[in-house]
Amino acid sequence: MPARSVLIAALLCLACLLPVPAAAENGYNPGFRTLGFWQQESGIRVDVNVWYPSVRAPRSLSYAPWTIRGARNGKPVDGRFPLILLSHPSSGTRFSFHNTAAALAARGFVVAAPTHPRDCMENMDHLFLWGQLKDRALELSATIDLLLANKDIGPSIDPSRIGVLGFGSGATAALLLGGALPDCSGWVDYCRKAPLDDAYCYDQPRARVDSMCGYFPLDPRSLTDPRIKAIAAVGPTFGMLFSRQGLAGLQPHLLLVGLGHDDLSIPALHADALYERMDRKPARLLLEKADMSLLMAPCPPSLANELPEMCHDEMDPLRQQLFGQLTRRLSAFFLQWLGTQTSPGGFFSLGDAE
Repeated sequence: MPARSVLIAALLCLACLLPVPAAAENGYNPGFRTLGFWQQESGIRVDVNVWYPSVRAPRSLSYAPWTIRGARNGKPVDGRFPLILLSHPSSGTRFSFHNTAAALAARGFVVAAPTHPRDCMENMDHLFLWGQLKDRALELSATIDLLLANKDIGPSIDPSRIGVLGFGSGATAALLLGGALPDCSGWVDYCRKAPLDDAYCYDQPRARVDSMCGYFPLDPRSLTDPRIKAIAAVGPTFGMLFSRQGLAGLQPHLLLVGLGHDDLSIPALHADALYERMDRKPARLLLEKADMSLLMAPCPPSLANELPEMCHDEMDPLRQQLFGQLTRRLSAFFLQWLGTQTSPGGFFSLGDAE
């Protein structure tokens, strides 16, 4: 065989071994890895899942009892991408929205989801206490520090383009990071306006929320993280803790998502009430048929048996519809305000928002 033909054959063979193109027609490949850090005050470990655009094709990964899709420790795509912190609700963990995180990574975002150790499915010690919101906010800021300092993930992140996707109490913590300051003015008559079975108004939760008032007013610098540029707040809780004055300091671009069937974040008392008190009106979306469980990834069998009220079948048409609707809206929002990839030469793209 002529030397030139041998060279061409060798190059073709080499091409077969190269990674799948980074930005294929259907988006980026979602890479996946796990990180963690120790809280200085409590000594409790915070575990973090990270999804990111990768050159390696995804496959099924087992993290019992969860099975997810991603390229474990796959090489990142060259360039810098926006970072989105994903904060689960009290009923979730870092795995509960793995499909949402992977979908956002495929659109060109690094997504980091910590498990909040004292406000999660396995441990709700801080439920309805000030520590629930304060610790979440601090853990999210610490997650930014962790990722930016990581030698493998840090180079993939543009530190000037950081957002938060918060669900439930995660949405409320995101508002704190964005500069909102809570007070107790709306809590005084909340239970008079709320339904009789409102979760905040039973004796123990009510006493716990009452105890929050001793921590306010906050120093505006105590929890605000100026690195946050965009917030998507899905089913925010504790809407009654934020007055018009307290919301005036909220700086990031905001998307408020109300869940029409969620008992802990009734839109009229939380998402809608927040919207009405904001002088600078945010984007908004109402998912009339949604509760928080319908937005979560399908449960693994062991969780479905243990918590059937929180788990929906993967093929549930309503769950699929809501997942698609929310994911498209989140992608469009974060693409609008954070963009997608910056090349090593500094090129910045807004991407193709749907």
